[in-house]
Amino acid sequence: MTTVFGTDGIRGKVGVYPLTEDMIYHIGRAAAMFAIEKNAHKRKRQRISVAKDTRASADMFETQLVKGILSCGVDVVKFGVMTTPCAAFVAKKLNHDMAVIISASHNGVEDNGIKFFSSKGYKLTLEEEARMDSLIKTLSLSKPEQDKNTLAPENTAGAADYKQGEIKEEYGAISAYADLLKGIIADNDISGYKIAVDCAFGAVSNIIPEIAQRLGLDMYCINNTPDGMNINDRSGSLHPEAVSRYVLDNGLDCGFALDGDGDRVILCDEKGQIIDGDFILAIISKYLYQKGLLNKNSIATTHMSNLGLEIAVSQWGGRVIKTEVGDKYVLDKMSKAKLNLGGEQSGHIVLLDHSTTGDGLLAGLFTLKIMAQEKKPLSQLASHMYKFPQILLNVDVAGKIPIDELSDTKKVIQKAEKKLGSKGRLYIRYSGTENKLRIMVEGQDSLEIKEVANDIAAAAKEELDAKVRR
Repeated sequence: MTTVFGTDGIRGKVGVYPLTEDMIYHIGRAAAMFAIEKNAHKRKRQRISVAKDTRASADMFETQLVKGILSCGVDVVKFGVMTTPCAAFVAKKLNHDMAVIISASHNGVEDNGIKFFSSKGYKLTLEEEARMDSLIKTLSLSKPEQDKNTLAPENTAGAADYKQGEIKEEYGAISAYADLLKGIIADNDISGYKIAVDCAFGAVSNIIPEIAQRLGLDMYCINNTPDGMNINDRSGSLHPEAVSRYVLDNGLDCGFALDGDGDRVILCDEKGQIIDGDFILAIISKYLYQKGLLNKNSIATTHMSNLGLEIAVSQWGGRVIKTEVGDKYVLDKMSKAKLNLGGEQSGHIVLLDHSTTGDGLLAGLFTLKIMAQEKKPLSQLASHMYKFPQILLNVDVAGKIPIDELSDTKKVIQKAEKKLGSKGRLYIRYSGTENKLRIMVEGQDSLEIKEVANDIAAAAKEELDAKVRR
């Protein structure tokens, strides 16, 4: 069996391996055993917090996960519906041993997933994921009474006699997160700004009213009536045109388009222009640099980021460090290089001085703070970066064969690279969670990059389909 982990925790179709009811129960057991193993030296009962977004399947996931965790003698703190960054922050603040968030982020309602955070508020490292993966596979094949033998004897402290864990409900934990956000904007008067917030029918719908009240912000929410089935439906960060229209129709100063679990944001300015993660990184990095607060004058981002971001950052002497796609790779690079800013074009923005994971609301408010300090509208701040034409194709494929083994496709890629020359680039990878080939092409000519992308897509699909059928 291959690893159950993808680019962001465990994610997939509800009811399909590994997200069946039985497997989710075993994942809960594995999370408990992992927490026991990691924190055995503390000699105390372990606590795991569990949060969820608004999708219909979240209750079933919560039930099975909690059941699995409790069966191993670990206590559960239920947060209820809460955004991923809020849950990670609060779990760290309350000294929980692990946080588990039930969400498929920006995906549709037919999907769901499980994200894991350490006691320090960080997503699991690749090594920790490998250990969790091993525990999941072992426990899914064992019986509960065999769990004691899963860990070495010296690591079973905290699981004495495997007494059933206890449940505590903590639905008011948002206040600590609100204090974090309030501290970021404390020295700036942003009360005069009018902000539209697209809640994507997700978890942020539950926290925005309290956040707005505590911070004294004038926020206008749209797509904030989740019914379990409409999460991310034609809304949020994948459809920023919705908040753009609202900003224009109501004469607002800017808009935040969040996703189902609130860990990413796409902005729009007062003119309705879309401001993606690359623009946000350009704006924040320049501000931090001018304040002498940007570590090593560098930021971390992925290969998907626009060439325009590199040029914008280089203009003030900064540097962009590239990683593989996925915010966990960005965070890993930030940690190793001791950087305090990183993110993705998709809207995951990590401000390590304030948060340990991507946080859409925090990034939006930080940008608002810059607008207030510099007394400039968002359109003016974003004008310092030029975005090169870019196209991204997602190609459904029958299977995933290493691209180096696709000889015909490689020839088409080489021809494309020669055609683009130094004025363009391409990046090709498989999705971490779906049978899709992602093809990104960037250059100065929109028609040319579209032609290049379509040629590669056609060649790859034909060759992959033929090889997988054999």
